[in-house]
Amino acid sequence: MDPLALSSAKHRLLEQLQNSYEELRNSYTSRIIRCKVAIEDVAAMQWLACQSIPVKTYWSNRNQEFKMAGVGIAHEVSGDETPDLHKLFTKLRSFLDPKYSDLCYYGGFQFNQNTLPAAEWKNFGAYRFIIPQFELHRSAAGTFLVCNYHHQINRENQLDELISQLDQLQFELTLDNDEERAILHRLDIPNRENWDKSVLAALSDMKANKYEKVVLARKATLTFNDPVNPTAYLLRLRRMSEETFNFYFQTDEDHAFLGATPERLFRRQGRTIHTEAIAGTRPRGKTTRDDERYSKALLNSDKELREHAIVVDTIESILQKHCQKLSVDKEVQITKLSHVQHLCKHFVGELDNETSDADLIKDLHPTPAMGGYPTDIALEAIDDLEPFNRGWYAAPIGFIGHDLTEFVVAIRSALIEKEQVSLYSGAGIVLGSDPAEEWQEIEYKISKFLKALDI
Repeated sequence: MDPLALSSAKHRLLEQLQNSYEELRNSYTSRIIRCKVAIEDVAAMQWLACQSIPVKTYWSNRNQEFKMAGVGIAHEVSGDETPDLHKLFTKLRSFLDPKYSDLCYYGGFQFNQNTLPAAEWKNFGAYRFIIPQFELHRSAAGTFLVCNYHHQINRENQLDELISQLDQLQFELTLDNDEERAILHRLDIPNRENWDKSVLAALSDMKANKYEKVVLARKATLTFNDPVNPTAYLLRLRRMSEETFNFYFQTDEDHAFLGATPERLFRRQGRTIHTEAIAGTRPRGKTTRDDERYSKALLNSDKELREHAIVVDTIESILQKHCQKLSVDKEVQITKLSHVQHLCKHFVGELDNETSDADLIKDLHPTPAMGGYPTDIALEAIDDLEPFNRGWYAAPIGFIGHDLTEFVVAIRSALIEKEQVSLYSGAGIVLGSDPAEEWQEIEYKISKFLKALDI
């Protein structure tokens, strides 16, 4: 960014901060203030990677038309126990001033309900939502440098602190070359033998009519000889991702959760809701002919179609309770990603006046694509069969705005702790599933993450 343009942008942002601070100096209201100025186009992910402030947040939608890179914390709402969703959303919305249409909380929840976070997920909590202190905000409206701050009664030196932090922001986008590293160890949890046992146990339960489907996950933990740079990792991953949501939550210098997920839980704008049912997997072919062969096999697989139908039927029955009008794709479609392809159907609905975002999360999560069916019994099976805590993997993550809320499902994700990278992915188990094929399906799903680590 041109130094003169940068100096001008910082000066204009500083003027806004000073004016808003003076206006509220004698105010007895605690509120979030948002100041922003237009700047030259800046690569959001690269900008984030260059910042020294340890708390970092990133979000981009599927088509990359909206990107938010944030550092620091202007306001946080978090906890280690499963929240009352309606109370939580009411609290969040109490700080979202309607005049700031693009002011949002970013964050998510853990998958395992009614349990304390596992040690590796402690910094993320059972739920955690933050408004970043500073944002690089890119959308169709342009690129903006944003400062959010929580005006608090009788807090001294707040403006001086903001000015100091503003001066720390880096716009010289010079990235260090990510050094080559060697993998010292890979630990699969469960290992292949125990995976086979879990899948066979699930199939036995299904034959006994205990449930129709369960989604079992695996965790592959890689240990390197040097710490992994999580922002550089996400940058490589994003460049390899097509038609995915990219997310990044770094709570401190040592913990970051990131991913590239194809699966939207829901997007609500006004009273309109968009969601989709994704299930069933095949790899992409190396040639057009191979790719079409895999697509046809997916569309003609009784096992994959049954797995997908369970997801479709469940989502449709939930939305019918909350929507005045609802439309769904008549035919199953194929969603093609860079390395795998899935069965998919899209839903669009008009919500009734009583339904809230809290209701949607409560009823939609987890879909049968993440938990199984029937949900409660499948979740009990997951607790019994999976030898690790999912943390934020496969849970709802996203942003909450005044009139726009979007949550995705945190699949195709990784937890980075210094030199350790834990990759998470799962497979839907139904009658007809084969343990070896499901193991390989997960290998396909994490292959892009392994490639982004250059191993």
